Amino acid sequence: MWRRLRTLLALVGLCAVATCPTAQRSCTARTRAAEADGLLDYLADRVADRVASTGRVPPTAAELAPAVGCCEQGGQCQPDPAAWAAPGWRELAFTIDDPHRFRYAYLPDPSGLGATVRAIGDLACDGAPLQIELKLTVVGGKLVRARTRGAPP
Repeated sequence: MWRRLRTLLALVGLCAVATCPTAQRSCTARTRAAEADGLLDYLADRVADRVASTGRVPPTAAELAPAVGCCEQGGQCQPDPAAWAAPGWRELAFTIDDPHRFRYAYLPDPSGLGATVRAIGDLACDGAPLQIELKLTVVGGKLVRARTRGAPP
């Protein structure tokens, strides 16, 4: 009986050791993706403020910033005020002043009744980028949000 229990415990221990790196990577990826979720929500709040006052989303697009990916900067994008100096980012009063792992874009619909805020990042710098988007739509004077995540097209 004791021999069987020891064997079972040894197998459970080996399984735990074998899955630890996988669990660690998964946890790290979720934690790093939370950055994008928080900043996209902040951007959506900025757009919602504009919708509340004008009924339309801000009209000026903000291209993907920073221009160079975070993996090319050692895994994290370093703070760069110049990256957020474009008119679209200034209109949204948006900058990132700390190291971060995603690049961001704001793409308004020409109708003024919708926009997309997007974050793209390769969290493990393994060539498998993650794209998180919030589709923003003005409905009845309010901003409706729809989040998607996956590989960029």
